[in-house]
Amino acid sequence: MDESEATFRSVLKFGGSCLKSSQDISAIAERILELGPNPIVVVSAFFGVTDRLLDAIHEAKEGKLHVSTFVHWIRKHHSTLTPEVLTSSSLKRFDEAINILDSNLCEIDTPGAEQEVLVTGERLATTCLEAALTARGVICKSFWAEEIPIRVKGREPFIRIDSNATNESISLPEDTIPLCAGWYGIGSDGNISTLSRSGSDCTAAYIASAIGASSVVIWRDVPGVLSIDPAWGMPGRRIPYLNYDEAVEIASHSSRLLHPDAIDPLVESGIPLIIRPLHQPSEPGTFVGPSISVGLPNVRVLVCHRRRFDILWRVRSGSQLSRNLIGLGHSLHQKRIRIWSIRADQAGIRVLVDEKDLPRVESTILSFDSEARIDLGNPIALLSLFGQGISSNQEIRSNLFNSLEEQNILPEEMNQEGTEHGIHLLIPDNEAVRTVGCLTDMFELLDAE
Repeated sequence: MDESEATFRSVLKFGGSCLKSSQDISAIAERILELGPNPIVVVSAFFGVTDRLLDAIHEAKEGKLHVSTFVHWIRKHHSTLTPEVLTSSSLKRFDEAINILDSNLCEIDTPGAEQEVLVTGERLATTCLEAALTARGVICKSFWAEEIPIRVKGREPFIRIDSNATNESISLPEDTIPLCAGWYGIGSDGNISTLSRSGSDCTAAYIASAIGASSVVIWRDVPGVLSIDPAWGMPGRRIPYLNYDEAVEIASHSSRLLHPDAIDPLVESGIPLIIRPLHQPSEPGTFVGPSISVGLPNVRVLVCHRRRFDILWRVRSGSQLSRNLIGLGHSLHQKRIRIWSIRADQAGIRVLVDEKDLPRVESTILSFDSEARIDLGNPIALLSLFGQGISSNQEIRSNLFNSLEEQNILPEEMNQEGTEHGIHLLIPDNEAVRTVGCLTDMFELLDAE
């Protein structure tokens, strides 16, 4: 692609949280038409679809899935949200994606079938949006990732977008708005591979880097990055600006921001990334860009994840520790289980995971050692504080730990290696509400309005 022609194009990414209703799709059409000329649009699967596809794969492998019933549900779900697809020129492509899903679920144990099933959500999203947006006056055309093409490299579960290969091969039209399927690509062997969850952010960022885009805009269902997650029911402040490194650290510890790997391709070119709310177009959102002087370090964002569990695998032989540590980490990644921490100590291997993943983690450990001794600790809250340069600021650290000690809260600090802008603490889950309340007051994180 001629970079000079594409210089002023923006890349817009709409995730599953923006793909729940026909009102969302109308809002997407409005945002696209407002932000010309001819932006490039990257989309994820419709809300909840990827999780349903993952469940279907699991059930199909166990012989418990009624394939035709599930495929019918997928078709009806998408055509209900975007009825325009049934009377548009996109119908043939829509049915093609459905047929690929059907055939691969029926042959789920054949090589490549799982990946073909998983990418159905993105394929259908681009195809359905082409029909729905065209009906709303947007001149657009859908592209599956293999048609762009997005090139990937690496082995499961560590697939990454191949920047050089994608830059050389990418081809997108100038006279229409391309709707690009995110989250997956094709390897040098021609096979499809998926990225880690939220990988559509990476698709948007690498496309932006390849064409020299003016910006990447991630549209969400929140006003931007907030000082505290709205799920806590407290009015957090919108953070107007984050530097690239701050954004990576926050994204690594929060599932509500963006994929941490989406920042790297933007840094060299200085392409800004903006997180904006879909249904509040007048709100500026949060701007992510190069580092600027912000004065003295201060805590700007608090993230708290509850109901995490530390599982201890008491490895009997010290000689097996390293091999089992690497093997367990690789297996959990393959199963798309979020690992918050994995480490070895004298007692054995410890892995910190979400409560919902406990049965799968235990079964994975038992696959390594059928007689493994597994201890489950009490529920833990993982609390992270973020701000430029705070991890090495002794005044902030002293105030933080002294204040918590005065409240009889004694946190365990997680390993800070490679962390410059964050402080990460483990506390008993039953202390989470009190601790969050204490820290929001201490660091003045709530919106004063």
